[in-house]
Amino acid sequence: SWNGDADSQCPICLEKWSSLSDVSVAVLECGHATCAACLCHMRESVPATEERQDPLVPHGQSVTTRFQCPHCTLLLDPATVDNLALQAYQASDLLRLLAGHLATAVAPGLHDAVPAMLVHRRLDAAAVEKELFEIISRHAVGAAARTSGSLDSRRKQEVYLEARRPVVALQRELEREAEKLATLDKRDDRLGPGAVSAEWRSCRGRCDELRENLRAAQQNAAASIFATLNDESLGMGSDAGESEGLCIDLHGLHVAEAKAKFDELVVPVLPVLGRCVVVTGRGSHSKGGEAALREALVRHARHRALRCAVMQGNGGALEISLPVLE
Repeated sequence: SWNGDADSQCPICLEKWSSLSDVSVAVLECGHATCAACLCHMRESVPATEERQDPLVPHGQSVTTRFQCPHCTLLLDPATVDNLALQAYQASDLLRLLAGHLATAVAPGLHDAVPAMLVHRRLDAAAVEKELFEIISRHAVGAAARTSGSLDSRRKQEVYLEARRPVVALQRELEREAEKLATLDKRDDRLGPGAVSAEWRSCRGRCDELRENLRAAQQNAAASIFATLNDESLGMGSDAGESEGLCIDLHGLHVAEAKAKFDELVVPVLPVLGRCVVVTGRGSHSKGGEAALREALVRHARHRALRCAVMQGNGGALEISLPVLE
């Protein structure tokens, strides 16, 4: 985060730095600053490869749309956002730890997907931390479901829920405190020009404390999930130590929620991993015994131009992969 002068503001969203809390700031090579999320949005809105007709350019001639500093119009390298994402990943102990768990025990190379996940989330490290933790949790349940002689369904849920319980509790408490902070005035002019409200400072301190506790809880829960499943002979790879790849369990979710989780947890890692297994269930508990979730995710994946097929010998799982380029 960056604390600027009270009168300073992001030149894109025009929000004053003093009115924002926990905002990642991108300082450009020209020395000007923007909200990191705003910079990501600008690059999404103005792709470097897109060409448009500039009214100042003679008719019939086109120029590449500019990705530039919104303050001084300095032309920016489109890779600026990717470099910022890589720096954010390298600077985050928790992101590297969670990605390391997955890369070592589940899907080698997954850590290479984290910078892309950060770009997808507009450099919101907390959101990516949450998604990586959820990938770990859902992979654990999915791996258990695919392993012969594994824990029964109730035990799998116990492992998953017990590990997640402190994380979920802290997430909810942090959300409540963040909502409260957003309603408070940061300044208290009764204490003098530019003075910070004691109530705002206290609430902000509580939010910071909860964030640190949440990171520790995610770290501990991730380690607990892997340790429990390995102790139960579930293993995250084969007997030979070879990883079977990432397996995300979406069984039990409503269709809309499963689609959202698919977009959050599966789509961003496919360019690196190339393949992922998604557990949907066979639909034995659905109305009419139809695999409604499975079929909905098949359509959703294909709508995203991804290859999707029901796994051989397991009607309750889908194999998702990138399309073959001809």
